[in-house]
Amino acid sequence: MFRRYAIRPSRDHTQHPYYDCIVIGSGIAGLSTAIRLSEKMKVKLLTKSSLSDSTTWYAQGGIAAAIKKPDSYKDHFKDTIKAGQGLCDKSAVMTLVKNAPRMIEELVEIGVNFDISGGEISLTVEGGHSYPRILHAGGDATGEELERKLVRFTKKEIDIDFKSDYFVTDILTYKNRCLGVIGIDTSKGEIELHPSSNVVLACGGIGELFELTTNPPISTGDGIAMAFRAGASIKDIEFMQFHPTVFKTEEDKLFLITEALRGEGAYLRDSQGRRFMEGRHPRAELAPRDIVVKEMVKIMKESNKGHIDLDATHLPLSLLKTRFPNIIAKLKENGLDLKKDLIKVAPAAHYLNGGIRTSLDGNTDIPGLYACGETSATGAHGANRLASNSLIEGLVFGWKISLDILKGGYPGSKEISSLLEKLLDIRGPLKEKEGKDIDIERSVTSLQDMMTENVGILRDRTSLKEAKDHVDKELISIQKDTDIKKDEVELLNMLTVASLVIKAADIREESRGTHQRNDFPSKQKKWKKHIILKNDKISYEKVR
Repeated sequence: MFRRYAIRPSRDHTQHPYYDCIVIGSGIAGLSTAIRLSEKMKVKLLTKSSLSDSTTWYAQGGIAAAIKKPDSYKDHFKDTIKAGQGLCDKSAVMTLVKNAPRMIEELVEIGVNFDISGGEISLTVEGGHSYPRILHAGGDATGEELERKLVRFTKKEIDIDFKSDYFVTDILTYKNRCLGVIGIDTSKGEIELHPSSNVVLACGGIGELFELTTNPPISTGDGIAMAFRAGASIKDIEFMQFHPTVFKTEEDKLFLITEALRGEGAYLRDSQGRRFMEGRHPRAELAPRDIVVKEMVKIMKESNKGHIDLDATHLPLSLLKTRFPNIIAKLKENGLDLKKDLIKVAPAAHYLNGGIRTSLDGNTDIPGLYACGETSATGAHGANRLASNSLIEGLVFGWKISLDILKGGYPGSKEISSLLEKLLDIRGPLKEKEGKDIDIERSVTSLQDMMTENVGILRDRTSLKEAKDHVDKELISIQKDTDIKKDEVELLNMLTVASLVIKAADIREESRGTHQRNDFPSKQKKWKKHIILKNDKISYEKVR
């Protein structure tokens, strides 16, 4: 069903000089990996938008690490495992939590200014955490601070070839060996080949598949789609996390309200003013996100309202001003006062727990192709990511990738060039496109509506069948054997990933973590395993 290349590589395309490694994506995972590698080799970083336009930038809450007693990495491990609902791979979680503190030290070394209280780094608590271990910067602007300092460091201290506004369409392979990438320089509209022995996918998530999302518009699943087309395995992709508290502005845009606000004591109330999470979970509003979202959906359906009230009116004004300046400013723009008003919030697509299956060193099952950050499935998140574990995961597993690549032993420029020549010998250009162009805006909107309605927070066999029929029809129309344009490639990626989410969600006949089915409402022991999708095959992997 799926074509191998969105844009078939050809000798007609401009070929760039060889680089030892190409990193795709400029969030915390991609930038940190590129920084480490650039000290020893030639690195090129390609990013779809501007250098700082990434999911990292939008991360308000913070970054999790056990850096202060009585907390320890063992407690962080237990909390992560519990949140993951039985699908966390313990070796991945241990790698994450044990190395988290050293990642924080390195961030401080490059100039990241975490908030200070009483002369030491300030820590707060979020849902699912048993101790305060969330570091934050600028109150609720942690992602901005991290991204800003990483970008500044790379521009001043590191020799990396940056290309922004660059849309990578596919991984080049010959006999299952990664040879580099093919992409479109959107400023010139030219298709280009970039040879490399190593490619790191750090392209973010898939939030744009849904009507409401906290993700930036660039989050269209490009990395997962191109890896799947190249023959990589996709793991746990049915587990899409919805953030509980998202505010819709007067401009009809979404604004995430960090979980840290509930960590400081804010309440969730139903239309009667009742704190409905009390009695539903021992941690009430600080229960893991999947539990909070599930209860929110129930309350919203019962009240026939599209929102829940977030109440921070009882918290000290000084605390709110110090910790949440961005939230206060955004609400003020919309005529609201965090200290005086109840804030209408609802869940929105936030974070993909699964993605491209990797080893603990970030390897995919295509030699030379790596993945980290939200694009990857390391096994650390299981069925539900613990709050604030995403940024630290990007750092830890990006570091692991750099160690693996720096070991060497991969083909050099001459061998990669020779293999690329063989690929081009058998991959001639596609014929010119005929007929009418696809209505991209209509197709994207209909896909988002369909995914939200049928593959969102609650699913069942009927809704998934309807979704599959929709996506299959759209895929047929866009996968004709002709060249397609940049926005059509993006749509193809969205449809490809949507089909994978639907397929895995239909296979998993249970409710677990962020995957909830009306027709299979309970967790089943037999489904304590990972679903792996590769080419047209389905396989299963034991939880390690």
